[in-house]
Parts: sequence; C-alpha cells; structure tokens
Amino acid sequence: MNLLSQTTVLHISDTHMSPEHPLGRQMWTSVVRYTEKSRPDLVIHTGDVVHDDPDSDTDYEFAAFQMRRLTTPWRIIPGNHDIGDTEPDPYRGLTTPERLKRFRSHFGPDRWAITIGDWTMIGLNSQLFDNHLLEEETEQWAWLDEQLAGADGRPVGLFMHKPPSINTLGEDLFVNKAVGLRSRSRLHELARSGVVKLIGFGHLHEHVVLYSAGALLVGAPAIGAVPAGESVWQLGLRCNGAVEYRLSGDTVRVRLLREQDLGMTR
Repeated sequence: MNLLSQTTVLHISDTHMSPEHPLGRQMWTSVVRYTEKSRPDLVIHTGDVVHDDPDSDTDYEFAAFQMRRLTTPWRIIPGNHDIGDTEPDPYRGLTTPERLKRFRSHFGPDRWAITIGDWTMIGLNSQLFDNHLLEEETEQWAWLDEQLAGADGRPVGLFMHKPPSINTLGEDLFVNKAVGLRSRSRLHELARSGVVKLIGFGHLHEHVVLYSAGALLVGAPAIGAVPAGESVWQLGLRCNGAVEYRLSGDTVRVRLLREQDLGMTR
C-alpha cells in the first residue's frame, strides 16, 4: 500500500447542537480543533445536527454557525431531528416540504456526491426512504442511479442518517431505528453487486462495525450524547466520539475516536 495516496475522512453524527446543550458544545469545539490539527480531506456529518426540534430556528441558526467553524471541506445530510421522520411512529412528526426547505437553506443539498481520492462518497437523505413524499423519494433514487453510473468503477461509500439494517442487509426485521424494507432491499442489491463497499450512518448514538453482503457497515457515535467519560455496550458502543476512515485504493481502515482522542479535556 502506498501510504502517500491515503485519503482521510472524518465521520461525525448526532451533534444535537443547541445553545442550551453545554456538553455538546464542548465536544464540538474538540472536533473543530481536531480537524485543525489532523486536516482530514473531508468531514461527513450524518445528521441530527440540531438538538431536538426540527422547527427550532434558534437551534438551526446555532448549528449552522457551528458547522461553519470547520475550515476543512465538509458535507452534511439530515436526520429525523432535523427534518422529521417516516411512518410508523415518526418522532417529532413526519418529514415535510417546509422542513426540507429549512434544512437546505441552512446547510445546502440534502444529498450530494463527491470524488475524493480513489473513492466516490455519496450522501443520501434516509428520511426519504419508504416515505410519503413519493416525488422526493423517486427523485433521490433516480439521482443515486446516475451517481453510481458516473462513479466509473471507483469504490463507493454511501452515507445516511439511519442504519440500513440492524444486523445484516438481508434481514427482514423492521424497526424504526433502521430504514424501511423496500429501501433496504435496494441497498442490499447495491452491496451484493459490488458497487457499494461502505455504508456509514448515525442515529443509534453507538459505534457499530458490521460486514454484510460485501459492504462494511459503520455507525458513528454521537457527540455529547452520554455524560463525559462514560460509555456502555448496547447494540454497539454508546459513547461520545467520531469515526475516522483511512482510504487507499479500494481498502478502508476504520478507527473510533473517543473523547481523549479528540482532545476533549474535562
């Protein structure tokens, strides 16, 4: 492996930013300082950027200001706290056109594609999967097909808020912690075909690493979700932190960054 050709991506998620959330603010400052020192090629935020309420203009303005503190390239996609959720039992209500508009006005497109090093990274709005906003969902799938066709043989990493599954891409279990069964089936086929090599997500507030259908599934923990210095094992490791990917050719190395790795002092 030629180490000089390595590309580094920092994956953060579930920052839940608000001027009323002090631990999250401290952790975010640690993330910003870490990026200043490590200079990743790209920072990817997989959603739930605002604290809780997708209709809070105060939290949106605060979160947008905090994201602009990053001096490295970054991309973001929305979570359920940002734009609402899907059926059944949508937390904070369903995704709406108004909520989508608010997110896009503060953070730009809710889906994106970027070629970085040897890889194509694609951000998807998982809140549109199996959604009642059929036109938005259809447009996103058509757009994804175009991006995959344009990847020109490069390995592809998909990033979204909700995990594609709980255990394997082939499972038929549905809980609202993961995307719906129709969308999961399509993601499963993309992995089995060899097109998609990596799927990064958030939502669970836990660090998870799984391998399914030829793809690496990686969950990023949240920022400031648990008391400083604490952690607990659930589906994965629930802690404060981020994930770092080192990419070279079609290989990827995954590293969990805990509070101490990010330089947070208490």
